[in-house]
Amino acid sequence: MAGGPIPMLRLPRLAVGSIDQNVDSQPLSWALMTLLSSRGHRVQHFYSKACFPRLDGGPAATGVSSRHLDSWLMTPEVCREVFTHAGGQDRLCVVEGFFDGGRGEGANSGSASHRTSLNELCEILDLPRMVIVDVAQLDGCNLPRRPQQAEALLLDNVQDARHAARWQTTLEALWKIPVLGALEALPQTRRALAALPRGGAPTKELCATLAASLARYSQPKRISELASRRDFPVVRPYLFEPIREQLGEGPRVAVAFDEAFRCYFPDALELLELHGATVVDFSPLRDECLPADVDLVYLGCGHPERYAARLAANHCMLFSMREHLCAGRRIYAEGGGLAYLCEYLMTPAGERLPMVGAFEATASFNPQPTAPLPVELTLDRQSWLGKAGAPLRGYLNSNWRIEPHGPVDSLVNAASAGDSTADGPSTNALVRRYAAIGSLVHLNFAAQAELLMNFTRPAFEPICAY
Repeated sequence: MAGGPIPMLRLPRLAVGSIDQNVDSQPLSWALMTLLSSRGHRVQHFYSKACFPRLDGGPAATGVSSRHLDSWLMTPEVCREVFTHAGGQDRLCVVEGFFDGGRGEGANSGSASHRTSLNELCEILDLPRMVIVDVAQLDGCNLPRRPQQAEALLLDNVQDARHAARWQTTLEALWKIPVLGALEALPQTRRALAALPRGGAPTKELCATLAASLARYSQPKRISELASRRDFPVVRPYLFEPIREQLGEGPRVAVAFDEAFRCYFPDALELLELHGATVVDFSPLRDECLPADVDLVYLGCGHPERYAARLAANHCMLFSMREHLCAGRRIYAEGGGLAYLCEYLMTPAGERLPMVGAFEATASFNPQPTAPLPVELTLDRQSWLGKAGAPLRGYLNSNWRIEPHGPVDSLVNAASAGDSTADGPSTNALVRRYAAIGSLVHLNFAAQAELLMNFTRPAFEPICAY
C-alpha cells in the first residue's frame, strides 16, 4: 500500500561549532544567537551534549533556557522529538558543539561506546553545518584539513576588516566554502568572559558587544537562508504527549531553584508535569520550609560551596528537609544537590559546615574539576528510582568528592561503575539512604523516560530517626 507524502514543517536550524577541541566556540555562538534575535528571529539554543558547560550564555543571547541533545544518550527518535518540541514552527534552532572527524572520534567521545557527536546530530536532524575557524591559530602556509560537509564558515579572532577579508578570500578560494561572518578579537570582552566563575553566565551587555562586532562582518540574510533551506519531517509525539487520564492525583515535586541550585534539564521538568506531577519551586537559601504537601524533593546541581554559610545558617530549611526524609518521603539530588544532603560540606576555603545530614558523609569541593565524563552504570539493587539491573547513562560530575563516615548504601556495584571516578570510590557515584538518592552523575531523564516515570509513582520508605 503506497503511503502519502510525509508531512513537513518549517523548522529553521543550524549546527555551529569548531573542528578543533582547543577552540572555544561559545563567544561566537552567543554573538550569532544575539544577532539573529536582534533581527527578529526567535532563537532556541541546544547543547550537543547532555551536560552543563562552564558558562551558560544561551539565556542571555536568546531570552529562553538552553536545551540539551545527545547522540549517545538519546535514540534518534528521542533526539527528533526533543528538538521539534522545543523548536516548534516559530523558532530558529541553533545546536552548538564540536564537530569531529567521524563517528566516535574526537576528544568528547570518551570511547568507541561513548559517541557524543555533533556530526551525528547533523545526520539525525539534517542540520546545515557552520564551522567556526579561529584565524589566530591558523598558519597561512599550513592550513588544517578542510572541514567535511561544512556549508559555511564563521571566522573568530579577526583583527580588523582587512584581516577578515584576507582570510575570507583565502579560505573561500582553497576550501570552496563561503564565509558568512567574522568576530573580532575583543580582548577586553574576552577577559571579562574568562573572569566569570564556573557555572556563571555572560550578561546581555556582553552578548550585545559580541553581536555588534559580528554584525560588522556578517551576512545575516544568507545565514537565515541557510537555516531555512530544508523543511523537517513532522514528528509524532511520544514523550511529550500529555496523559489524558490520570489514575488519582499525581505527586507534588518540589524543585530547588536559586543561586545555589540551578542546573536542570528543562525537558525533564516539563515531562514530569506532562505525566501527572505538580512541579513547584523553592529556595534552600531563602525559604523557611519546603512547600506544603510535597511528595518528592528534587535538588539539581549548582554551586552550593559559594553559599555554604547561608545554607548552613538556614536552620529552618535544614529541619524541614530532615522532617521530609524522616516521614519516608523521597529526595533526589545530583552533584551540588548531593553535597547539600551530606552531613558536612567542605568549602574551597577549608571550612567544614553542617548541611542536611541525609548522608553520613562529607562533600569536598574540587577546585580543579575535569570535563564531564560519560559513564554507564547498572543499578545493583532495587530502589524507587529503578529496578535492579536497570542501566544508567550520564555524565560524571567531578566537582565533588563524597567521603562517607557512616552507613551510605551504594546503588551501583564497582564492576558496573568501573573506573568512572578517578578521584574517589566509583561506588559513590549513586548512593541511597532511606528514601534519599544522591548522584554524582547528571542524568537527563528525557533520555531515560522509564526512570522519570518512577518520579511520578508513589513510593513509601521506612521512617528514619535522627
